[in-house]
Amino acid sequence: MKKRRSTSFPIFNEMLFQKFRGSKFKNIFSKIRIKFFLIVFTILVLNVYITKYAIAQKVSEEVVLEEALSGFDDQNVEDNVEDILSGFDDEEDDELENSEDVELVAKEENWNSIFGNTGLSLSYNYAKELPENKTQADWSGFTKIQPFISLTWDAKLSHNWKTRISGKVFYNFAYGMKEREKFSNEVLNELEEEAEFREFYIEGSPFKFLDVKLGNQIIVWGVANSLRVVDVLNPTDNREFGMTDLEDTRIPINMTRFDYYIGDFKFEAVAVHEIKFNKSAPYGSDFNPETQKINDVIPESNRENTEYGLALIGTFKGWDASLHWAQFFEDTNHFKISSITIIPGIGVIPSYEMHHSRLTMAGMTLSIPSGNYLLKAEAAKLHGFEFALVADKTFSRLDLLFGIEYSGLSETSVSIESALQYLNDFDFRLEGFPDYKREESYVNSFSFAQDYLNKTLHFDILGMMIGKSGRDGGINRFSLKYDIFDAFSVKGGVMIYQSGESSYFKSLNENDRFFFEVRYSF
Repeated sequence: MKKRRSTSFPIFNEMLFQKFRGSKFKNIFSKIRIKFFLIVFTILVLNVYITKYAIAQKVSEEVVLEEALSGFDDQNVEDNVEDILSGFDDEEDDELENSEDVELVAKEENWNSIFGNTGLSLSYNYAKELPENKTQADWSGFTKIQPFISLTWDAKLSHNWKTRISGKVFYNFAYGMKEREKFSNEVLNELEEEAEFREFYIEGSPFKFLDVKLGNQIIVWGVANSLRVVDVLNPTDNREFGMTDLEDTRIPINMTRFDYYIGDFKFEAVAVHEIKFNKSAPYGSDFNPETQKINDVIPESNRENTEYGLALIGTFKGWDASLHWAQFFEDTNHFKISSITIIPGIGVIPSYEMHHSRLTMAGMTLSIPSGNYLLKAEAAKLHGFEFALVADKTFSRLDLLFGIEYSGLSETSVSIESALQYLNDFDFRLEGFPDYKREESYVNSFSFAQDYLNKTLHFDILGMMIGKSGRDGGINRFSLKYDIFDAFSVKGGVMIYQSGESSYFKSLNENDRFFFEVRYSF
């Protein structure tokens, strides 16, 4: 059990609001307004363009119909038409007119739509105290006071083609309410503000048996909910480890995707054109206390470094299965000795860089429903791992995952997943600095979700243990969400990090925090 020191809970009035004046607001928004307005402008301009395109199509159809009817201009014909229609009263005309209006509105809504959400996220670290060294950054108390907005635009280009553009913007006021200059540039650049496009793609079906999708997108492989084995194509946002579910952490990247359907099977071919890796906590942050930044060598996004993926997915009566193959760069980096310096009287001093191994993966998945249970399994063999301490060879690794979901209780779901990573031909030199690898690595996760009050109150628990019996560390997250009405919700909870033998989780031991979010969807 963790030992806690007595901690006070300062409220907003103890913050340095006197330093946060109108000029600072102006400075803050000037940093993100260009990116924000670029996202909004792009969405709105394309929205207008597609709407005009749809209206033009409708007008052209009306012109063709008018031309077709232009030959019926004889007065007798007009009189006959008037006589025939005379039996319909004004009320019926109004009903017809209203039905046409409804149909027109439905058609316009079908052609394009803009939706999104906005709100405020708060995070309060109750475990850390003010730093004794006044030159250090203050990670106690509020670490996040973050308004956000997310926009998505969907448009139908034709009957077979559609597009999506989405973007998000946030700004974290917590840094400006403390002594901002004590936070590293990496922290401020990564965590204080963000304005970016996310999904940005076009997709369609040139044939009934073929789907095509081009652009920034997310491709989910595998059957697991919280752990990853064959799901290797999209990087994830790990800047706040454990605070966000896996489905919300995936980062869209530029891909070309073909889905070919034949019977019960779907064959998927993917080419990844953009080399992008996991978003990790920046140096000097509360999730990465390291103060020395090591250069991370990122491969160029060119034709030679294109990543590839193939999948064969089958849906059968009573079970699903899939086969996967991918050639890609590992999202997590490894140390590599870049140079060696010999200092008399001290010895050999190596210099390090961070690199990403080019891996080849072959794997499979299986899911079998049985009554109230769903059994899941994933397995993969990966080749090409490189390490600093054994530089003359590459290694392979076997990844296994087993899981079970239970939904037999009313408004309740329970999920347990266990994963093993086994490093083949293990060399015990890898256990030392800087690799710190083990022959076997274990991860176990548990999730529990239950709804109350006609599905308006949602209680969630997420637990994760790293290493055998959680010896390396773990997380425990409890949250409660209430839907005040359909589009408006509030959420609060607590995150507890469990220390262990892992140096990383030791650094997280005082990162426990309360979190709160209010969100409006439109």
